[in-house]
Amino acid sequence: MNGYLTRVKLALIIAFFVLAGLFVVYDVYWVGPGRACEAAHNWWDPKTRICGHTIWIPDITHRPVPSNQQKPWEQIPQKVR
Repeated sequence: MNGYLTRVKLALIIAFFVLAGLFVVYDVYWVGPGRACEAAHNWWDPKTRICGHTIWIPDITHRPVPSNQQKPWEQIPQKVR
């Protein structure tokens, strides 16, 4: 009986460490990119796993920017960013 309990205990300890390792891998490789993208104040699409960012229209069209206007995300206070 003592050998049986030792094997069960060893199996449970191994199962615990395997599951803990799987959770760490899941967090780093699946959840982590989304957190990093949102921390950079971009948009994370979990379906396609793409990190999108803002594009200002004058950057695309190469039209002149009014002298009193700046990019909208630069107007956000640093604490909110």
